[in-house]
This record gives sequence, C-alpha cells and structure tokens, in this order.
Amino acid sequence: MRTDDEHVADRLRWLDDEPAGPPRVDLPGAIQEARRRRRNRRVAAAGAVALGVLAVAALPVALNGDGRAAPAPAASPNPSVRSPEPRPAGAWQGVCRAELLPVPGDSRATVVAGDPDGRWLVGRRAPHGQGRMDFGQLIWEGDRVREVELPGSMQQLRDVNRGGLAVGSSQTDGSGSRAWAVHDGEVVGLPMVTSGGATAVNDAGRIVGYREVAPGKPWLQRPVAWDSYRSQPVDLPLPGQRWDGTAVDVDSDGTVLAAMSDGSPDRPTRAVVWRPGAARPEVLPLPTVPGGKATTFFPASVAGGWVTGTAERDATVVSRDGLPRYAVRIDLRTGRAEVLPSVRWVGVSNGQGWLAGTLSGDVPGVIIGARSVKLPVPDGWRGDRQGSVTSFSDDGRVLGGKLESDDQVRPVRWTCR
Repeated sequence: MRTDDEHVADRLRWLDDEPAGPPRVDLPGAIQEARRRRRNRRVAAAGAVALGVLAVAALPVALNGDGRAAPAPAASPNPSVRSPEPRPAGAWQGVCRAELLPVPGDSRATVVAGDPDGRWLVGRRAPHGQGRMDFGQLIWEGDRVREVELPGSMQQLRDVNRGGLAVGSSQTDGSGSRAWAVHDGEVVGLPMVTSGGATAVNDAGRIVGYREVAPGKPWLQRPVAWDSYRSQPVDLPLPGQRWDGTAVDVDSDGTVLAAMSDGSPDRPTRAVVWRPGAARPEVLPLPTVPGGKATTFFPASVAGGWVTGTAERDATVVSRDGLPRYAVRIDLRTGRAEVLPSVRWVGVSNGQGWLAGTLSGDVPGVIIGARSVKLPVPDGWRGDRQGSVTSFSDDGRVLGGKLESDDQVRPVRWTCR
C-alpha cells in the first residue's frame, strides 16, 4: 500500500511544471503543505541560465516557415532611463471565460507554456498506468490538439514560439537527459555534446537550455544556447568560475534570464541576465522583501524587460500566508524590484509587465498594476477553484493553465476582454 508521502510525491512529479534540469525542490516542505492544505503543490526552483553575445545578436521581426525570424539591430538598454510602470489595462476589462482544453483519451493534463499571441499552447498528460513516467506531450493550436511522443521518460515540452516551434527535454536510458524540438509535428533531437535539455525559445528561433557537466552529476550544469534547432550548442559565459545552472527564459529582444548558484556552501539561487550586446552576464541584486533582503531568488520568466520570480527569506521569517516566499517583479530598465503581496506563486509574465499565476487561496489569477483578478472555472466544473496560470499572451486576451480538484487535473484556456 502506498504511503501518503509516496502519493504526494507521485503527483508532484507531473502535476506542476518540472524544471528543465534536475529539480531543486523542497519536497518535504511541499509534502507538509499538501497535508496541511489537503492538496498537492510545490514551488519548483529552476536552475540557472546565461547567454553569450553569439546567442543574442539577432532579434525577431517577421517569422518565416521554420519558426525563425529575420534579424534586426539590438537596442542597447539604458539603465539611467526610468521606464514607466506596466502599461494600464486600457480596454482589458478583466472579464474572462474558461474552457477545458481537449485531451486525447480524456486523461489528466496541464498546460505548461504558450506563445506570446496565445495561438499555441503546450503541455503534457499524465502517464497511463501506476508507476509509469512516460508523459504524452500535447500541442494545442486553437481548439485542435496534437499528441507527440518524445523518446525516453519524464518528457516535458517547456516552451513554444509564435511559429509553433516547441522545445523541451526527456530522460533517456544510459545517457542522462536529451534536448528536443518539435517542428511541424516532427520531433527533432537538438545537437548536443553531452546530455542536457532545452528550456525556452523566442520568436527568432533561438533556444536556451543546459548541458550536464559531468556524467553521474546531473546537478552540475552549464548554460548553453542554440542559434536554431539545427545549430550546434554554444557554451555561455558564466559570472564566475564556480557558477552553474540552466537557462530559464529568453525575451523577444534576446535578453536571457538565468537562475544560478555560485558554488558557496549554501548555494543560494540568484537571477542572472545577459542583455543584448553585453559581453558579460549581470547578477541581479537580491530583492528586499518584508523583514529584510531575500536570501535567495528563483526567477521564473522574462518578457518585455520584466523579470518575475519568487524570493525567499530565512525560514524563521514567515510571510502572510505562512510561507517565507514572496512574488517579485523586477524592471530590468531601472533595477526596481516590487513585491506583490497578493500573489502566492508567479507563473508567468507578459510583454506588458502583467503577471499571472496563483493568487492567495490557491486561485488562478492575474495581476495588473495594483489590480488582481481571479479567473473563473468552466461551466459545469465541479470542485474547488484551485489551479494556476502558466501562459499569458502579450495582449492579456489568452491565458493557459490548469484547474485541479480531488483527482481532476485539467488543462484550461481563459479568454478575456
């Protein structure tokens, strides 16, 4: 008979978004929270990322057939120029409609990511059979769904661009992890010197990810970039000799976000960015949260010059909802960091600086300036309104994520006006 811990751990393996590299997860804390809340949740800490000059030179303008775009000159950031607050919602009224996305076999599934227009969503369904770890990968284009199979186990598509080019990784027998791209329904193995994975792709078709530094030590990673899914990977410069990690995200202008550790005994995770045209990476300062400076910061996404993530303080410092975690947004143009008290977990940001994820009470929602909007459930949904948002279009009109209740875990698309 399975123990409660095994049951929770099994759901955690697929229910939430797995990091591209070996997960750095506080599983005991997640299990304790699951027992307390009578549900399962975890906050995943992503590994680190970087990007060198070769990987950020080209910027997207117009897509062509393979999901790439013609290059345009990079605009050099000017930190002395104060950027405006996130643009007001304008005509965005926060009136949203939820609908369950189709899933082959009507199995449990979740949305993992989407493109900036909301046309494409990617996710995965639960494995068929107890104890199995083979996840079917799902690609939605509007209301149409396609299931693709990545070789190996622990498969996960992590991102998709406007051209429908999706990237991800899986575990393969005897050779560690493997990076993949899906182009027009065809699964293509990314060129790789050693084992590794892909975590993000922008509209120029540029892919970022990681490679494992040493066999048998999957936690030691080196960030890499592919100029396209046909290109050889390039090792990316590190902030220091002992730093390691994996790519987290790449912005439309080529800015790359990383979560990295410096090799110190406590190995706090830090946010690192490579700006277009910069020769060296920049380690972002730890944000200030209630009680003082954060001790670690897990970056989640970068879009439109806005970095979002989760900051933590020492375990003795407790936040409003009983956890020492705070959702934070950082403006890369000014360096200003803002704590968002109503957000429990940051899922994703869009190009306007708007955030979506999980609000207090484990409810999926959106944050625009000082305004928070709880997202509805689909007609006929039975159960709690618990879930999260993992895809947020730049215009705020299309969001993707999941809802869960008891044994239900279903992919959801919200359309808003």
